[in-house]
Amino acid sequence: MDLIAVEEGRVIIGGIDHTAASTEAGSEDRGLRRGRRPWTRWAVERLLLLAEQPLTQVELAAVLRVTQQSVSHVLRGHRFASRTDRGWVIGQRAEALDGVLAEYPGPGGVSTYWYGLDPVVRQAEAAATWCAESNVGCVLTGDVAADVYAPWRLPAVAGLYSGGLLDFTAAGFTPATDAEYTLVVTVPQDPTVWRTAAAAAQPTARVDPAAVDAVPPVRVDPIIALRDVLASAGPDAAEAGEHLRRAILDGTWRG
Repeated sequence: MDLIAVEEGRVIIGGIDHTAASTEAGSEDRGLRRGRRPWTRWAVERLLLLAEQPLTQVELAAVLRVTQQSVSHVLRGHRFASRTDRGWVIGQRAEALDGVLAEYPGPGGVSTYWYGLDPVVRQAEAAATWCAESNVGCVLTGDVAADVYAPWRLPAVAGLYSGGLLDFTAAGFTPATDAEYTLVVTVPQDPTVWRTAAAAAQPTARVDPAAVDAVPPVRVDPIIALRDVLASAGPDAAEAGEHLRRAILDGTWRG
């Protein structure tokens, strides 16, 4: 039996339920699960941490497609954000980044697990191609994204955020469980994933809201990639995460 239950966020293929709650989110954010999560605040913080030049409230609102009032609410009284004559910046960047990583629970959503035989990067490319052929947007995350931003360890698992639930058997994958898989695909709850990914994909240091949609992003922004690397399995996850963390703070993640 094959079944996709959109309301419940479940996918059953061949009689096997291979759907799980948010990737690696665990139960550490139970306090945040009740009530509305501050997706806009976390996104504003990510944009300011990654920006090499100040950003105005108007620019931040345009990139995230939210109101200027919501951005103003985020920045008002923010302990790390300050206003300059050219826009807003984040001070104490290392402390601010660690604060985001400690609080942000990940994009959330529903995950499906798959198994493939090709090298992980090739699996990620095949999954992304299948999403494109199905007219479903997607961005790579975790080790595969970190391998571009700050190469360190060989990716062991392909991670991907998708705009919808898909059956990847047609792309050469076999349904798997969260105990053994090579590809995890998540439909995120966080609506800002796509916008910060698009901003990070811009080739210049200056974030241009008018050009954010010019090229579809391929991977999540470096901070979400870092969060997912730190939540991944493997004894060297912390070391790989620190390598990407340093690249973010030094501004070398752009290559």
